Amino acid sequence: MFEVVLWGSTGLIVAGLLAFWWRRDARERRETELYTRWANATVWNSDPSTKIVVVSRTVEDVASVSDGVVEIDAVVASDPPVVAGWYLLVTGWVDARDRAKRGESIAFGPAEILDSFPPDTPELVDRLSGRGNRPPGLVSRLLGLRGL
Repeated sequence: MFEVVLWGSTGLIVAGLLAFWWRRDARERRETELYTRWANATVWNSDPSTKIVVVSRTVEDVASVSDGVVEIDAVVASDPPVVAGWYLLVTGWVDARDRAKRGESIAFGPAEILDSFPPDTPELVDRLSGRGNRPPGLVSRLLGLRGL
C-alpha cells in the first residue's frame, strides 16, 4: 500500500509540474509572437506612411486615434471591434493626418488597419527587451535578493 501512495503522489507532483511548465511555455510563446509582431510593425516596417496609433476612446463607429502628436477622430471599420486603449498599425497615417488638418472626414477600413495590439504590449516589449520592471523570480523572493 505504501508503494501505491508513494508512486501515486510522485506521479501527481510530476504531472502538476509538467502542467505548470506547459502553461508557462504557452504564455511565453504567445508573448514572443506578440513581441515579433510589434517589432515587425515598428522596427522592420519599410512603409513611411505606416504608424502605430493608440485608440483613445470610441463612440459607436467613431474612434479617436492618436500617434502621440496628433489626435484624429476617424470612422474605424475593422473585423474585430476597436476597443479604447488598443494599438493599431495603420497604413496611410500621414495622408490621413494631412486630410484631418484640412477638415476632411477620415475612415480607416480593414485594408488600412494592418494589425492590432493589446494595451499592455509596450510594457511587454520593454520587459522582453530587458528594459522596464521585471517581477522577481522565486529564488530571489525566497532569499530576499534583487536582480535575479
